Amino acid sequence: MATDSTRYIPPATEAELVLSWLRRARESQFSHYAAAARLGGYGWVYGVPVIIITAVISASAFASILAQTIPLYAKVITALCSVAAAVLSSLQTFFKFSERSEKHRMFGAKFGALRRELEILHTQNHITIAQLTTIRTKLDNLAAEAPNVRAAVFSREKADDEDSQ
Repeated sequence: MATDSTRYIPPATEAELVLSWLRRARESQFSHYAAAARLGGYGWVYGVPVIIITAVISASAFASILAQTIPLYAKVITALCSVAAAVLSSLQTFFKFSERSEKHRMFGAKFGALRRELEILHTQNHITIAQLTTIRTKLDNLAAEAPNVRAAVFSREKADDEDSQ
């Protein structure tokens, strides 16, 4: 069975090289946007329950002040909700979903800007070594600074891109 690495044929011309970089920049752009959306969704999944559970606990605490006797099941439910809120809040803080989502969104935009530069370069009849060196440096810098995108997200975006062509 052939793998992607066995099918790889390096670009033979400057135009092929630019087109290859253009495809990779596009894949990276959309992969980062997909990662940002996924992480943003996780922020909602963890954040909304924390808000709801915290509100329930607060209401329960207020009710316990008003009522002298509280049934055991209400105390157990309140304790479990309190633990759940603490765990969800801790997970949300630990995984930094909103911060990571914003970072992926920012790199999606940077790869998009570079993709547009490559599209302009791709339309030119003559491409200089200086132009290629500048673009390569930008690609290298972005690749070094960008957060990692899960392989599944990258593969899905690459497959979607190939299907749309």
